[in-house]
Amino acid sequence: MSASIESKMSFWVHPNNHDAETYKLYINRLVFIDTAEDSRRWLARAKKQWGFDQPIAIRVMNESEHLGTTTPQMIGSHAGWTGISWTGDANDGVGIDVPNHQGPMLVLEVVGGKSTLSIYGTGLINSSGMATEKRQYAKYCVHLFPTQTTFDSETVFAVVEAEIRSCAWDGRHGDEFAPLEYNFGSVRVSTLDFYFPSFMLTGTGEYIVSNLVCAMNMTENSALAMQLVPLMDARDYISVEPAQVITVKPQQRVYFTATWSIAERACMKELQVQLVVNGSQPPSAPINISVHNCPPQLKSTDTPYHYWLNTTCVTNRQFSLSQEFSLVFALLPVFRFVLNGRVAGLGAEGVIVALDKDKGENVLVRADGVPVVNVLSAGLSTSLFDSSFENNAWAQAEKKAWSMPDDGKQFALDTLSMNLLEKTCQCTIHLGTIRGFPMVYEVSTGISPSFQVSITLLDQKGWQVVKGETKARYQSASGSLRWDDQLVLRKWPGASSKQFARLNLTEVRPRDGDETPIGAALVSLYRLDRTRLHVGIQLAFHVYETYSLYDTLHSSSLLMTDAFITFSELPF
Repeated sequence: MSASIESKMSFWVHPNNHDAETYKLYINRLVFIDTAEDSRRWLARAKKQWGFDQPIAIRVMNESEHLGTTTPQMIGSHAGWTGISWTGDANDGVGIDVPNHQGPMLVLEVVGGKSTLSIYGTGLINSSGMATEKRQYAKYCVHLFPTQTTFDSETVFAVVEAEIRSCAWDGRHGDEFAPLEYNFGSVRVSTLDFYFPSFMLTGTGEYIVSNLVCAMNMTENSALAMQLVPLMDARDYISVEPAQVITVKPQQRVYFTATWSIAERACMKELQVQLVVNGSQPPSAPINISVHNCPPQLKSTDTPYHYWLNTTCVTNRQFSLSQEFSLVFALLPVFRFVLNGRVAGLGAEGVIVALDKDKGENVLVRADGVPVVNVLSAGLSTSLFDSSFENNAWAQAEKKAWSMPDDGKQFALDTLSMNLLEKTCQCTIHLGTIRGFPMVYEVSTGISPSFQVSITLLDQKGWQVVKGETKARYQSASGSLRWDDQLVLRKWPGASSKQFARLNLTEVRPRDGDETPIGAALVSLYRLDRTRLHVGIQLAFHVYETYSLYDTLHSSSLLMTDAFITFSELPF
């Protein structure tokens, strides 16, 4: 790996004097990872496995020495999560001393319940980085594995959120964006490791596991096109969002998620995901992200990671609750199920952090230029944390399977896959909606033009055009464009699935029917030997710089949402 790891970021803080430096461990929360079933039944099982409805605490050991224990508390339900919080109690400002003369491994034990001698779960913290790298602060999120039950579909897992602080720490880490510790020259990224713990990949839908990565265009005057792409076998297991190419302007951040298919069990193959970056200033090396089928290991405790187990965040880095947390609802599939689809559609656009020059602060915008805060406030912000979400995060009474909304089709990963590679099929492209397009009209007459989509084949041998263009459509009052008709192709055996066609968006002048090219989008499928009869696609029309309204657009890409492809087998 030729990327450099930045050590001068706000996350790493170095004191001036280490002569009398001491460290303390602070246990903040014990969080149980809930599932999509009746909350009362799940909570009863959690209490049985973790203390029999009696107060429990976390005991900290170093080698054979007892370092300290948190205050015993009852497991309780909080706003959006279940577990125990030790922030704000009597011991919050005290912490547990971490000796630097012993080994770096700290053992966390969940104790209490019916017997003070009972241990209900264990986990480990590797604190070696604090002393060796002279840090003042480090954040840990540790998996706890239950010891009083077997690992099966009934097991309730938990994580502990903890911090180690130096006596020299000034007490500030702030509400900051996730640090971008990997430097590829023109691009910086937050992580190069995705974690999908195998014991949570059941194939039956109890858990949705997603990883989050942030990338930033570090150039001063060059836009970069970025896309997160699962490589080779990873395409069978991992879906990404946004799936299309996102144009990232200088000094902007973009976020991608990678989610394991809920229909697939853990995979022992070596999988990889790549952040593909194109532009006039390419990165210094390919940005490859390793996929791990386990939680972060002790030797990689300091490696940055950020993943979600259902609605539980597991990260060892800062994460801005006031600014970045909004992205979670826009990008992670799990929250679409939790909130019954109320945020569906935000993530499909792609979300970018841009600098608002008028406000002088970072704001969230979709890739089509629409501010995310406006979308959230238009009926989402008031109901985002409603009582049903707080009291029962899943609202899936008596169910143990995901209840998918109608607009969650692209996440129906457990539907039947078909091998269409050597079959003759009719392929129908159902177009969707383009938003964020300015109103177009002739100044002299006030008449608006119409718009049309046509198709050009890039694989002439494997595909044949049956219906190659849409009817002309006019903009709605909001400026959006939508086509209700379809484009139809015939697929022959052995046809290519990669960029097999180009969609052309044109403006049709009302007076004489002259056509002005606006832009084009490539149509591509991952594969045809394992696909579905109904496939959601993401279309990004790259706007030509010669188009008259190019400079008025918020982005060089026009995104079409709700588009999909259907296949139907034809006789030879």
